[in-house]
Amino acid sequence: MVISAEKPFNGFGHPPNVHIRKRVPLDGGNRFIKYFEALGQVKILPSVVKELEDWEDAEPDEKSVVIAVDRQRYVIGQLASELGGKPVFEGDKCELAWLLALAAIELNPGQNQVLIEVMPVALPDSRNKQALAAIKKAEGVKDFTRNGVDIVATVRQVEPCDETRPAFKFAKTKGLFRAPSKVNGILDLGGGTGIGRLYAPNGTMIRTADTLLPGTYQLAQKIAGALLPSLGYSPELRLIMDAIADSSFLYGTTEVNFEPIFQKCREQWIGEIRSKLKVAWTTQLSDLGEVLIIGGSASLAQPLVEATKGRFKIAAHPNVANFAQLISLYGMAQE
Repeated sequence: MVISAEKPFNGFGHPPNVHIRKRVPLDGGNRFIKYFEALGQVKILPSVVKELEDWEDAEPDEKSVVIAVDRQRYVIGQLASELGGKPVFEGDKCELAWLLALAAIELNPGQNQVLIEVMPVALPDSRNKQALAAIKKAEGVKDFTRNGVDIVATVRQVEPCDETRPAFKFAKTKGLFRAPSKVNGILDLGGGTGIGRLYAPNGTMIRTADTLLPGTYQLAQKIAGALLPSLGYSPELRLIMDAIADSSFLYGTTEVNFEPIFQKCREQWIGEIRSKLKVAWTTQLSDLGEVLIIGGSASLAQPLVEATKGRFKIAAHPNVANFAQLISLYGMAQE
């Protein structure tokens, strides 16, 4: 939508022809950044950030975004990884939300001004005041350069979204729970951590059932410990996680195949998750409907699906690839 009114829009002081976007959700995960480009296509970037020195080069591509803001340049995505950047899971993704938001503000060719009415941003716990303050830095007027294009963006409101809540709402709206009148759950398995949450039939989050779980970062740590003797040096967790994601199980460019180690460590990892959930959900287990497994690591929980005879199930959609990884983004796009 493009407006051409003579007066500034809603007092923001923008000139005519400002592109208006009602909702621009940002799912800045520990492993991947997910957002919608201007035409509504999903974009996924590796969650790696590199602050560039004056002498360093960086060219954007399909999996990399170059941002210049406040006299500093950053590259986000695959190129950041190749240039030795820092994975988001090694830091605080909420503190980086303002920068990841700039990467997610992708405009159509020829446009350089945008008003975003609401930017939903996922965070582990919306009650955490420090995390809230961090993501709120994405609000206001942002004057920056994205992939060589000067952009003036106004984000009117950042809407904090508890992780798992958008996925639950989307799943319930689409009828993904066979027993919506029961308590149902979301198991979000990401790179940094996992989160298990239960919801009452009317959508209320049962806070007493919240539990933090080990993500693939912890799985990679287990594998790294087992790989150390054969490699002779401490493995990079990012390379282990990449090899798990592409199912090659080859460490970096070496010929070291760690699939047998992975299978054993995954069994331990799943066992830890089951134990923690059993303790946290003791009160609700006897009358629990279903648990939808989401997140970039959802496919690794297939043994949990089999062990529970389908009571736990991986989110899937016939027309959407990587649906388990994207369901939260679709949920945040809903009002």
